[in-house]
Amino acid sequence: MRRNGRTSKGSPRWRCTTCGASITNTRPDDQHAHRFGLFITWILNSQSRTSLAHQLGISRRTLTNWFHDYWFIQVPRNTDTRRVHDQLFIDGTYFNTTCLLVVCTAEHVVAWHWCTREDSDSYTRLFDQIPAPLIVTTDGQQGALKAIRDTWPQATIQRCIVHVKRNIQTHVTLRPQLPAGKALRQLSLKLLRVTTPEQAATWLVLLQQFHGVYGPWLNEKTYKADVPADQVPAFARTNKAWWFTHHRHRRAYKLLEKLATSGHLFTFLTPPEGVTTPVKATTNCLEGGVNAQIKALARHHRGMFDEHQRIAVDW
Repeated sequence: MRRNGRTSKGSPRWRCTTCGASITNTRPDDQHAHRFGLFITWILNSQSRTSLAHQLGISRRTLTNWFHDYWFIQVPRNTDTRRVHDQLFIDGTYFNTTCLLVVCTAEHVVAWHWCTREDSDSYTRLFDQIPAPLIVTTDGQQGALKAIRDTWPQATIQRCIVHVKRNIQTHVTLRPQLPAGKALRQLSLKLLRVTTPEQAATWLVLLQQFHGVYGPWLNEKTYKADVPADQVPAFARTNKAWWFTHHRHRRAYKLLEKLATSGHLFTFLTPPEGVTTPVKATTNCLEGGVNAQIKALARHHRGMFDEHQRIAVDW
């Protein structure tokens, strides 16, 4: 064979000097590398498949056929099983029928795990991929807390104070009417402004003062025998003979009291020995830096069935 010019597409043409047959020499490896690059580019951007096909001058069906085999490529996971991180953030985000659990630092994702719901078994499988950090920051999901106690018992917990503030807001509402509700609301807002150990000590004093003023009020009870049957709340209609009259405010206070007693509120102010990087008090870097971007990716490529959506998120 010898060179014989180029085709109309610019490919080198080869001609046999004996029989005169003319062929072009193809490179399947280059072709697959180019198409796989298109596949990854399409997945990681918001461009639709129709728009990409139009840009390439081919039909959408042809582009779909190009991408068919690439859905079966296993996504690599570069998980370092030896490095001990100063602080890790954990959280789960839900899709159609699945839940994605993510562990990350302030800069990058460390590991992730797909499951059907956030429970202790799913978090345990996630934690088994990496060694225990010095500090783990969580939003307080019960399955995550149980998995931390069982898998990473030596890790120090930092509760996300933004989620704590939201939990208090859920119990006492955004605009509480009772004095106790207003005081709890102010405590939750002041919690976000704590940046020094002195401010943390002042906040704990305020929490103690709240209990001194409203403790008897929070302990007031209502007995079912004293209430008409149609006015009994739904949570007390089965086997309860009494309930706390101000149960929502009591839950809000008990949450703050439990976190203050356990020391999970202000770990970021007094980190354990060995921590060399600044400690964050929230999971915002995971919520907005990872989960929000994943949700945006799924929204841009909405319409995928679950397995393709999972593979796209993995990439």
